Amino acid sequence: MNERTQTIRQEIINHLENGPMTLRDISQSVGIMEKDVAHHLEFIDKTVRTQKKRILMEAYYCLNCGFEFKNRKKFKKPGKCPSCRDGRIAPTVFWIES
Repeated sequence: MNERTQTIRQEIINHLENGPMTLRDISQSVGIMEKDVAHHLEFIDKTVRTQKKRILMEAYYCLNCGFEFKNRKKFKKPGKCPSCRDGRIAPTVFWIES
């Protein structure tokens, strides 16, 4: 049986403070589904802001036309490109900055 010494959110914070990771990387290292990671990141962002830190991320972009989702506030991967309507969106990386 695998017992946790930290909460899932604490584990994610530790991973992101060590360097950039994709949703899939975080998912595999913590042992939860990718969609759950995006949900946890919303709350982690609030937590780290109280410590004068923040979660940063590279912009998602469309693999078909190159459209960048520059001003996206959500951590979840976009469903489709608004420019070409293609669903192939490149994964992005997240990290915590002081």
